[in-house]
Amino acid sequence: MKKSTIFTLITATLITLFLVGCGGDEVSWQTQETQRALAIENSEFNARNFRQNNTQYSGFNIMGRGDSTINKKCANGDGWASVDLVQDRKKVQLKCSTASANIGCMVKADFQQRAYANEEGRCNKDLPVPMPKIVK
Repeated sequence: MKKSTIFTLITATLITLFLVGCGGDEVSWQTQETQRALAIENSEFNARNFRQNNTQYSGFNIMGRGDSTINKKCANGDGWASVDLVQDRKKVQLKCSTASANIGCMVKADFQQRAYANEEGRCNKDLPVPMPKIVK
């Protein structure tokens, strides 16, 4: 057998083993739902703090949408939730941390200028499962 053929077989075997091994990381529907609920609760907590610290938004309602990257293969999500502050026809889009009161929220345009924007849409395995409830 040629060296390139052996290398190809070994590589294919390793990739197959890796992919099979990934299947064991899936979580239950209940775990996903718990994580989603905590992500919404935590991001809305952060949005309330943001609204309180930015008095120009004091009369705005909070509409949280949660972390859309939470799924059976990524119970952690990306750590970011979209939240809207709404008053009459005015809407301010926020990105809020689902896991950290210290990071909190920022206006979406500011978020996109920060390094955090690179995390959005990617599974963040550094986040804990189960996610802790933010309390201050």
